[in-house]
This record gives sequence, C-alpha cells and structure tokens, in this order.
Amino acid sequence: MWIVEKKVGIFVHYLTSSGKFQPGIEKANKFVSQEMARTMAKVHGGSIRQLNQEN
Repeated sequence: MWIVEKKVGIFVHYLTSSGKFQPGIEKANKFVSQEMARTMAKVHGGSIRQLNQEN
C-alpha cells in the first residue's frame, strides 16, 4: 500500500480521500498501485511513501 504525504512546517500531513492534506496517518487514502499514488502526488503536490506490509 502507498500513501501520499506532504511536509507542512514541522508536521507531515497525508492526502485523504476528500483530496485534502490532513494530519493523522489513519485518515490517509491508501493506494494499492505505486503508479496511482505517484499520479495523485503529482496532481496534489506531495511525495509517496510505501506503508510497511505486516504478515
């Protein structure tokens, strides 16, 4: 899973399903595809990060 994040001051905000950046990783919109996350980061201005996969 991939998320889109953006540093706002000293805080990291995450792209939500409503298309806004908000604090709290639990609100982050998660993308299955790296390409989709990359596209959303480009559109909204952010960077992507892969979430750890726990087995």
